[in-house]
Formats: sequence, structure tokens, C-alpha cells
Amino acid sequence: MFDFIFRALGNPKDYSGILKSHTLIFREHIDEGNGTYSFLFDPQTPIQWKAGQHGVFTLPNHSVTGKKWRAFSIASSAIENEIRIGTTIPPTPSDFNQKLLALNPGETIVMHGPFGEFHLDNTAKHIVSIAGGIGITPLRAIMVELANDLHPDVTFELIYAGKNDYFTYKKVCQEFSTHQNISIMYVNTPDEVNAAVDSAVKTHQNAATYYISGSPGMIGAVKKRLLESGVSNIINDPFKGY
Repeated sequence: MFDFIFRALGNPKDYSGILKSHTLIFREHIDEGNGTYSFLFDPQTPIQWKAGQHGVFTLPNHSVTGKKWRAFSIASSAIENEIRIGTTIPPTPSDFNQKLLALNPGETIVMHGPFGEFHLDNTAKHIVSIAGGIGITPLRAIMVELANDLHPDVTFELIYAGKNDYFTYKKVCQEFSTHQNISIMYVNTPDEVNAAVDSAVKTHQNAATYYISGSPGMIGAVKKRLLESGVSNIINDPFKGY
């Protein structure tokens, strides 16, 4: 499994954590609407991670047909003492997602990680983040820490692309945006995303670090636009785990 993951990542940084494994105890899942679910787990033993990092999740107590692992951003901060992941489950889900959705409280799964360079250690003092759909998950974790003043010198600007005015975690995002260092713009269309990105680049140029999280297609399109605008401080998740 790990050989395949490392090949998929290309030239990874901060991925040594994938060699560690942790048992998680399933607590509950929450229907967030529009086919999106949050899954909450209690670590069997304490785990530390940097807000925004990933884990690779397996269901060793279940026989899974097809792909037997999934990479998910950890949508919670370590200060919350829980592992939260979020994913959109289509009407015809994979066997992995069916098994995930059918977990009973008290059952265990395994997380390999945490790992990844998508975290605040890599950033300048101003972040412009662009999230598409369920790509909000690692940015939720980062905003938890900002809202709790763990990074008082960092300001955070989020361009959040939803669909038909649906935004996962919008309620908590509205709470985050009451913090003086967090601002959020909600957009729905590619044209609105492009306009918001262009405006941010015009204002900040390379004085900001640009974080992109979403589907591979969305990441590729936004990254291309930023590079063509002369931006070089870009961090995105290279793992095609969505």
C-alpha cells in the first residue's frame, strides 16, 4: 500500500508520518447534507498532528471489495481531541464508503499518519486559501486553531467555492469569520472563483501564501491561474485522494 501511495505522491515532503499507525474508535457520523458526511473518531492513544494534515484510513475489521484504503484530510485540530474526517458519498458508493457509513459506535479503524505539508509551518503571515467543495476539510482544522488564537500573527482569507449555495461546514465557518484574523468569501461558479482569486492576487501578490484544497481538477485550474499571475508561494495537496 505505501509503495503505491509514495509513487502517487511523486516527491513528497513531510510524509514520514505515514509509517505510523493509530487505532481510532468510531463515535458517530453526521449527515451534513447534499450527500456529505462527517465521521468522528476518538483516538485509542493520544495523537499529535499539524492542522491541515492527512491520514490514510483502512477498515481492517471489514472485508472491502476494491480499493481498501482512502486518504482523508483531518478536518479537526489536535486541540479538539478527536479525529474528524469529511467526505461526499455518491448515490452509488464504493464498498469502502458503504462500510464506512455502516460503522457502529465503538468499532475501530486504523489511520496511517498524520502526514503532509499542508499546514501552517509552511506559510507567510497572510494566507489566501481557495477551497472547493469538500476541500474545506483541512482548512476547517486550520481555522479552529486561528479562532483559538494559536497563531495570532497569521491572517487568513478564504475563498470558498460551493455549489448552488451549499457549503459544507458553513455554520461553523460563519462562527470562525467573527474572528478578526479570518475572512470568508462564498462563491458558486468558476467565474466567481477566478474573479476572487484575481482580486486576492492583485492585493497581496507574493506577500501571501496561497493554499488550494479540492478536487484534482479544481486544484490544477486554480494553481495554473496563480502561476500565470506571477504567484510563486503556492501550497496544495498533491495527493489525489478525493
